[in-house]
Amino acid sequence: MKYVFLIFFMNLPPQYAGKSLRRNDSYPKTFEDIKNEIAVYTDIAKAIIGLAVHGEAQNRSYERLAVFADTIGPRLSGSKNLDAAIKYMFSALQEDGLENVHLEPVKVPHWERGEEFAMMLEPRNHSIAILGLGGSVATPPEG
Repeated sequence: MKYVFLIFFMNLPPQYAGKSLRRNDSYPKTFEDIKNEIAVYTDIAKAIIGLAVHGEAQNRSYERLAVFADTIGPRLSGSKNLDAAIKYMFSALQEDGLENVHLEPVKVPHWERGEEFAMMLEPRNHSIAILGLGGSVATPPEG
């Protein structure tokens, strides 16, 4: 049965060539329709590219990345650095005059490295150097 289904789709009737198979009419029906819809945004796309490459926003992404890397540092989930980065970007986007800049509450897991140790008990007691992975859980007291 799988093969019959596959063969049907490989040999779709010619009247469906280049048309959407969706039943919902809100989707463009042909690739030509999609091409025409995208063409409407040509001027807007050129304006955005011009601003980023030649305008006021030139090199802004690199400058912000440098601030993150040089002053804020790593931004692990739940860390103070992540909070600082969020506050910095929120302020920067507001200063840029962007509309609808807002923060949303998000619950992010936070893990802190605790005391880690391992000991070989047999054939003799011997301490072993270890490093726990982020988010790992402790061995229970009973071992």
